[in-house]
Amino acid sequence: MSSAKPALRIALEASLALFCGALVGCSFGSNEVMTLANGCAGEGDCVQGVCDQGICIDDSSSEVTVAVQVLRGSADTKGETPAGWTFIPETFSRASERDYTLPPIRQVVGVVRWQGAPVPATLRFTRRMGESVSALSAVPVEVDTVREASAGNDPNDVDYSAVLVVGQSYDVAVVPSNDLIQTADQSAAAIRSLPPMYTSVELDDVIDGAFRFDVRFPDALDVECAMNQLSGCTLTGTVLSFDGQNETPAVGLQVHAVEKESGRVISSIGETTQSGDFAIRVSDQAAPYVLRVTSSVGGASFPSVSVDIDLAFINDPAQRRILVPSVAPVQSSGAVRDGEGRGVQGASVRFSSSEIFEQSALGLVPTFSAATKTSGDGSFSLELLPGLYTVIVTPPEDAENAWAPLAAEVLVVEDVELEDLVLPSQIALSGSCTTFAGDPAGGVAIVARARGELGELQRSRLTASNQEGMFRLTVDAGRYDMLIKVTDVTGFPWLVEPELVMSQARGDMMRDYTLPPPIVVRGTLRAASGAVAGGAQIRAYVFEEAGGAARPIQVAETISADDGSYRLLISPTLDGI
Repeated sequence: MSSAKPALRIALEASLALFCGALVGCSFGSNEVMTLANGCAGEGDCVQGVCDQGICIDDSSSEVTVAVQVLRGSADTKGETPAGWTFIPETFSRASERDYTLPPIRQVVGVVRWQGAPVPATLRFTRRMGESVSALSAVPVEVDTVREASAGNDPNDVDYSAVLVVGQSYDVAVVPSNDLIQTADQSAAAIRSLPPMYTSVELDDVIDGAFRFDVRFPDALDVECAMNQLSGCTLTGTVLSFDGQNETPAVGLQVHAVEKESGRVISSIGETTQSGDFAIRVSDQAAPYVLRVTSSVGGASFPSVSVDIDLAFINDPAQRRILVPSVAPVQSSGAVRDGEGRGVQGASVRFSSSEIFEQSALGLVPTFSAATKTSGDGSFSLELLPGLYTVIVTPPEDAENAWAPLAAEVLVVEDVELEDLVLPSQIALSGSCTTFAGDPAGGVAIVARARGELGELQRSRLTASNQEGMFRLTVDAGRYDMLIKVTDVTGFPWLVEPELVMSQARGDMMRDYTLPPPIVVRGTLRAASGAVAGGAQIRAYVFEEAGGAARPIQVAETISADDGSYRLLISPTLDGI
């Protein structure tokens, strides 16, 4: 008897090993896990659905409307396909044949210069998505300028090269790096010499040859701003610490400009000198902005201050002075414990406050944050500025103890030991996963994906069903998209239950999921040249209406084969409960 394994079993082992490598409970020694397969040889083999090319597929009148997104595969080392492309949504049912051809691409080259000198920078190209798929984020293309770029005005010089889609519009961010820029007058880190530049480019429909896109920073950025000028120049000023009577230079602070509406950085980064002076170069495209003053890495505790220049520099003073109230730091200590009084080691404790001192006619909006981790007995100690703080405690991942994050308010006024921060317990989510034939689905990934509204207070969790198809995990209170993920080689689709709310009030919850016969979309993926595109990641998304806006939910994923063929398996319904 041959000891060789059937091809399907080998494929399942390889795929599940990759898929479940990070999960708990995936066992590759059990027949239950290894025989998870939707297979058929004829109509009589399907207890639900109909047999189609070796698997049971949905035979109901169900339809799904999905947008298919293609991400460049690792096999495309020459960049012959777009980094990412999303096709307009289409409706499918039962089994559908759909060949996809990716759009043509073109090499984009150019220089990044200031006063003739090459600027070390990262260029980020983000395609403007069509209206029907605007809810999905475009795949950005990032490239760095070459380190050995030579100065000069040769029209054939190339500082960077990118591959973009023909006929498309891109938003472009050019962010100077920490590498040195050498001008006629000085040598300094580019990030401290120039602001980021935000621009755009539209590629024409020409396919042949490279498209040229040069970036040139305005020469006059090193000219000091006049009294009534706040952009396209070098803004100078002084930061002083003020205790009510005396003014002291604030040394070693970082200063940069941030747009009020977008939050984008629109200046170089400056640092205050021994006399408190700073100089930053502000973009000529700057919208209304604030100055952000922060402590340097490793520097003394200092509040991050947003300075409204319309108030701080009212009447265009000849000397731009920023007076920051002096605040003496205090040492605060405490402990993180669980509900049984035991110290919790390795918990992250973050303090943040916007009430370090009162906002005033000075045009200052203060914030301060500091973080630390608990020691072996759950204790912590850190330096803070007096004020009212929101404290977020994030416990380490610990399936046995099932600690949930904690948010609390703490008033810090002097050196003092704070009250213990007691972690709540997580909520248990358990259930089963079976196939439409009633068989247990073992080794299936169960993912509770946090929706993100609660930030640090809610974390995504994942586990795997055991040999009997049972699963259990503990989650933080919050809103989740539940993903029941299997590899496409099994012949089963993913299941998605959106917007599952877990709360202490509702308590522990049970969920039973059934893997149905899928709707199948298959075909061949090709590059614009007609060559097959193997190794590409192909995803399918549905759009859920939420609050008047479309929210994308991924419902399927596969990899195109070497011959460009692919198969997407999509559940006829979102949840399958």
